[in-house]
Amino acid sequence: MRSGVVGWLNSVQAHLILLALGTIAAVTVFSVIAINLTGAPPASPVSVYEMTRIVRGMDVLQTRPKKVTQGRVVRAPALDGAAEHIISSLLAQRLDFPAENVRVDLQYDNRRADAIANEARLYGDEKAANPVIFGSFTIFIRQPDGTWTTFTRTVDHWQARSLRFWRYATYYLGLVVVLPLAMLFSLRISRPVRTFAAAADRIGAGLDDTPVPVVGPTEIRQAAVALNEMQARIAQFIQERTALVGAIAHDLRTPLSNLRFRVANIDLETRASAEEEILRMEQLINSTLDYVDGEGRPMMAEPLDLGSLLQTLTDNCRDRGAKVSLANQERMTLTGDPIRLRRLFMNLIENGLKFGEHVAVSYVRAADSVVIDMLDNGPGMAREDIARAFDPFFRGERSRNRSTGGIGLGLAIAESAARAHGGTIELQNLDGGFRARVRLPINGQVLPDGPLRGDLVQA
Repeated sequence: MRSGVVGWLNSVQAHLILLALGTIAAVTVFSVIAINLTGAPPASPVSVYEMTRIVRGMDVLQTRPKKVTQGRVVRAPALDGAAEHIISSLLAQRLDFPAENVRVDLQYDNRRADAIANEARLYGDEKAANPVIFGSFTIFIRQPDGTWTTFTRTVDHWQARSLRFWRYATYYLGLVVVLPLAMLFSLRISRPVRTFAAAADRIGAGLDDTPVPVVGPTEIRQAAVALNEMQARIAQFIQERTALVGAIAHDLRTPLSNLRFRVANIDLETRASAEEEILRMEQLINSTLDYVDGEGRPMMAEPLDLGSLLQTLTDNCRDRGAKVSLANQERMTLTGDPIRLRRLFMNLIENGLKFGEHVAVSYVRAADSVVIDMLDNGPGMAREDIARAFDPFFRGERSRNRSTGGIGLGLAIAESAARAHGGTIELQNLDGGFRARVRLPINGQVLPDGPLRGDLVQA
């Protein structure tokens, strides 16, 4: 029971629920902080009735005496806004002063002109209109000598502005907290998924046989365990299949040797035909054993000189009378398995010699990899055959030369060797020839941007 609860707490569902709860909590905390820090704005409303008390020197509930200052000026400003006209008129009525002797300068509530006008229109006939003023204002009362006595109520709008600031700041601060929180949880969920996907790609391409890391949420862990178990079963199946094929091919050598002795005493014509068939079977067995050896033998890695290896292979071909040339002999050291690389290049060269009269070998360094080209002057391959060229025992001679064609394992062995080194083989038809291009990492590591098995061949 306990393990089940712990597993659920580490699941993707639990992570998403925790992310939602964290987001709600963060927004709530910032909202509470904003409300507690700002409080109510100090712009307490003052009605027209309270203005009359201010002019008469009486106390006002909403405005402390220190907030109202009294002075005298020679001239009063003109009434600009509609709200100032209405407030001045209502205040003059309540003070029972002539309208021209009372003026009110509003610094904020002109924005409320419609509300003030509506209240004056509805209640003005009953002399009950008593609109309120929220911001700063100055009352001007004309004196008999022509000067004006002023009563100024000043409002500090800092807290009001602070409230508006915190309303927006809560949003932005919420983003500052929520976004990193969301990124943290998304990375915790997505990183194991990306690691799992990359490991699955490497396994699917045959580039890696290491187990997938069992990390991340419960669902990803379960998928990683299942993939590792599947990988182990596939590896065991391949090992058993390889051992079976190798054993059969090896055991066939004995009856072939017996057949060779038995046909030694028959007539020449029959013996020649039988020996030819025996030779083909021996070639098939040798190729099969090479393929099995390449699939099952442990990978070796040691530094070797690519130029010397290719020079040795081309010299051996020329000693047999084949037309093979090596364009350059630049010294280039790479890490790899000598036996597998020898099979890789030799199979591609011999494949070119089967269908062409000449094979030109060249190589060049490209960043952290080396590109080796084997170009023959043969007729090329059909596009539909190129897609299956690396399949074991596939022969595409119907599109090249019907009188030739090997067992069908040469390209499969070459592709297996290239893949074991983290490299690729590309086959391409050219004008007047056919090219096999091998790309190998110099440091012996898997190329991060190399194509997978299904993308190795280009038409």
